[in-house]
Order: sequence, then C-alpha cells, then structure tokens
Amino acid sequence: LGYYHAAGIPFQNGLIRSHYVGRTFIQPTQSSRDWGVKLKLSTVRSIIEGRSIVVVDDSLVRGTTSKKIVNLLRESGAREVHMRICSPPMVGSCYFGVDTPNREELIAYSMDVDEIRDFIGADSLAYLPLDEMRDELADEASEYCDACFSAQYPISIAEEEAFASSQNALQPARA
Repeated sequence: LGYYHAAGIPFQNGLIRSHYVGRTFIQPTQSSRDWGVKLKLSTVRSIIEGRSIVVVDDSLVRGTTSKKIVNLLRESGAREVHMRICSPPMVGSCYFGVDTPNREELIAYSMDVDEIRDFIGADSLAYLPLDEMRDELADEASEYCDACFSAQYPISIAEEEAFASSQNALQPARA
C-alpha cells in the first residue's frame, strides 16, 4: 500500500490470491509451479479492464508467477501492466535457510531487467536497487546477508555448496 500512497495512485485489489496455496517458487517441478499459480490467483475484471495496472510484488525468482500474473491481467483487459519488485534482483542462491533454486534457475542470474520484462510480458519492470535497500538498513546493513542479491557471500562458494549439500542430506526426500 505504501507504493500506491507515495505514487498518488488509487489502490484497488484487482488480483485475488488464495491463501490456501503456498509459495510457488519452491515447488520442485515447473508443472507443479504452473499449477500452483493457476490455483493461487484470480482477477476482478471490473477493476482491471481498460486500465493501466501496477503490480507490486515482494520478489521475482524464476519469473513463473510474474509471467502468469501479467497474462491473467491482460486476459482480464488490462491496457498496460507495470511490475514493481520490492527487492533487488535475485542473482545468487541462498545457502543459509531460504529455499531458493540454484542460481542458474534464478531469472536475474542470466537476464537483465529488459530481458526479464520481455520474458514476463510487462510494459515496465523495476526492482528496489541494492544500494537503496542497504541505505534503508543504514548502520545495520553489514549485519545482514544480501548474497542472494549481490552474489557476495560471507564464506567461499565451495564452503556454501558443501554446507547446502550437508543440509539437503538432512532433509527428507521429496516425493
């Protein structure tokens, strides 16, 4: 809501999310991620039709959900779809507790912002710049790991991969 307030544009909830479907980016296969997005989202056509829409999302990991959102909004008659992401682009895997895919599956690892915008089909795409995120954290910025955004890890990659492998070995196998 802060984005809309600061931009001086009205907020209307034209995209409805089911709270019974979890985070789709952690699903093990693309087909299960696609199915999860279909179950998770629906639109309110009367709010969307003929309008320019700004979607504010917390992150863009693989691009699966964002692409589906843009398509849903266009199918509901959106004139334009603009994506705003409340984090910097994710360019590195997290080895410290967040279930993210390996970096080759992260869309921002291999595409720049314009390529991602084209891939998801949005009219515009903007992320929170990493330096602005760090500025907001002020003196505490050095206390937080931002390796998924900066690819600057607090330990060497070989150590991280070994750590991740040891953690994965402790996890039960996915069916």
